[in-house]
Amino acid sequence: MPEPESRLATVEPTEKGLRALDRIKERFRVADLPPAFHVLAGSETGASDIAANLDRQLADGKLPEKTKLIIAVAVASAAGGRAATDFFTASALAAGRTRAEVLDAIAAAAVCAIFNGYYRFRHQLPADLRPTYDAFRAPFNANTHINSALTHTETETICLAVSSLNNCEACVASHLAKAHKLGLTDEQIDEAIKAGAVAAAVAKLLSALGGC
Repeated sequence: MPEPESRLATVEPTEKGLRALDRIKERFRVADLPPAFHVLAGSETGASDIAANLDRQLADGKLPEKTKLIIAVAVASAAGGRAATDFFTASALAAGRTRAEVLDAIAAAAVCAIFNGYYRFRHQLPADLRPTYDAFRAPFNANTHINSALTHTETETICLAVSSLNNCEACVASHLAKAHKLGLTDEQIDEAIKAGAVAAAVAKLLSALGGC
């Protein structure tokens, strides 16, 4: 049997909600938005909040917008949001990023998630078992973190944001140290995490409303 239509499918967008969508399209240089955004436009404050947070957290700052957009692509993909990944990809391409850079960002996020899953487990182990597991190797490939169309600093910001999303304390600490070694400031790192946070939220939101 086909799934019943969502109760949200028939909610009419508000004028203020539609204006918020227009701001998103203009700000991020995209002609169309995923249909789930139009469902969100039924909430005046919801659509306006998302538009404002996208604008604020992905704007030029201590990190350039082009870097924040590539972080957003990576984090949206790590969060499993196809609609958000497509949206951020379109905006990143419009801002001058290349398809190779977008794909390497997605690949970096996927490889990072593998390490996150394993080292999160290692961090959760009882203290008496940690020496045993510390002796085990983690033979995961991570060539995309080294040979990439992205800069090393961009890859590290992606790994930091994805590790934060996946709640891997060990990976956050490791990538934070690498980011500092590469010359990233704490303000730049903070902006990277904020960009990733808003991208993850949008990915989950659009996934939740995508079936409406």
